[in-house]
Amino acid sequence: MTIKELFKSNIPRSILIIALYVLYAFSGSFSQYFLKYALNGITAGKLNTYIYWQVIQAILEVVTALLLPIATVIFTKQTQDYLHQIRQDIMHHYYGEGDAKLTDMQNELTENLKLLTTNYAATWVTILSGVLEITIAIALLISMNWILIVTTAILAVITLSLPKIMEKKTSVAMDKVNQEHSKLLNAIEHWLGGLQELRRYTAYGRLARQMQKASGDYVKANKQNYKYQAISEIINGFGNALSQIGMSVVAGVLFLMHIISFGDFAVASSFAFTIFSGIWDITNSLTKVKSTKALREQTAELRKKMANTDLNKTDVYGVTVSGLKAKYKEGEEISYPDFTIKKGQKVLLVGDSGTGKSTLFKILLGKLKPEAGQVAFFDKNGQALSLDKAKVGYLPQDPIVFPASIKDNIVMFNDKLTNKLNEITQAVQLQPDLAKMPAGIDTEVDLKKENLSGGQKQKVVLVRSEIHEQPFVLMDEVTSAIDQAATEKIIDQLLQTDQTILLIAHNFTPKLQAKFDQIIQLKSKKEGTEK
Repeated sequence: MTIKELFKSNIPRSILIIALYVLYAFSGSFSQYFLKYALNGITAGKLNTYIYWQVIQAILEVVTALLLPIATVIFTKQTQDYLHQIRQDIMHHYYGEGDAKLTDMQNELTENLKLLTTNYAATWVTILSGVLEITIAIALLISMNWILIVTTAILAVITLSLPKIMEKKTSVAMDKVNQEHSKLLNAIEHWLGGLQELRRYTAYGRLARQMQKASGDYVKANKQNYKYQAISEIINGFGNALSQIGMSVVAGVLFLMHIISFGDFAVASSFAFTIFSGIWDITNSLTKVKSTKALREQTAELRKKMANTDLNKTDVYGVTVSGLKAKYKEGEEISYPDFTIKKGQKVLLVGDSGTGKSTLFKILLGKLKPEAGQVAFFDKNGQALSLDKAKVGYLPQDPIVFPASIKDNIVMFNDKLTNKLNEITQAVQLQPDLAKMPAGIDTEVDLKKENLSGGQKQKVVLVRSEIHEQPFVLMDEVTSAIDQAATEKIIDQLLQTDQTILLIAHNFTPKLQAKFDQIIQLKSKKEGTEK
């Protein structure tokens, strides 16, 4: 986020915003200035002059009161439109990156943008208003006496130097708040995501401790941030108060020496408040702006366009694995058997828990680097593909569906595929489920009410894979929530396709296992055997 981009996001509107704030500053400043003529008139016994300038003042006050909310509303619209563009850029980045954590995305798209809006974008309005009001006030003071200007300049330099005292600490504190908020979101995802399991084993104490720690660290960071912000404001406020008093004293001396009129004295004191309050607001705003430096750099990095790497990948049709080894963080090493899966083959991957089935999938998907060995993918013509160019399909055990219709969840918003829906939904045993729904395939998926069972979600995702004709697919327990009879029919259908499939499964009957071209069995701490 930059002020330049904010301005350029809608230049005509930006010009209007600046014009409104200029008018606001002029009307407010001249309303104060004309008080001089009203006071001089009343001290000279000229009632008509006093009333005339009071009416002018009243009109300017009304105009000032109307201009501020109008300018604020228009600026808010400008800011929100700009934030919308930033969100789109960040989402484009995450779409291209692929492996970002959900909590990081939530933090970037909500809390971080909120902080930037409050502590960066909105503060520039304060800075603009302050600069305009100070400039006009100084120009009007020049018409009174040069000593007032010299005094203002000296006091202004002192006041403007005060924010540097706390600048570094406020920036570090703001960055700490952002880090702790991200950790809190992680804790919420990791612990509250398994709330049902914690309830089942009466583990509230552990949940409370974890959440208390994450929340406590976030609260502590916020307190530290507010503490430094408060200290900064106290220092700036102290300097501002002394400057106003100093300006009023100088104006009072000039009045007593008959160098300026009583009206000039009153207006000079009023302008002293305007100038140094403006400087105080500007210094506080600049402190906030500088505190967002790390956050703005982080957001700018996220807004860099990332190509969707899948667009540059080639479909995989086969794979050869040799000498493959993986290592867990705890140090345990897994050795995999050598195997080759040819184009169109259906291979079953079995093994006890902890034998590395999911780890193998992570390696094949490029999400985990192996400790040793080679993985060689092949395209349709048997030509070797590098890992970064290989496009591999994947169906997780927990199916991913979206709050859209079942049809859209299957075709993934590509209406050109709808002509295949009837055939494939029948083949994957989804039709009986759709027949029970009033809206059928147009039924909206409700993620909150969970109107689809686990088995129905798995069928939807299986149809999705089939209809998009993914040539090579890794399937992880994709029928675990589907009854045995339907599972056998689905497997029979998958075996008849041209897809190359590597399927993790357990509890398949020997008869069902025998239908696969190969069975790769993984054994704990031993080399797997291939059948």
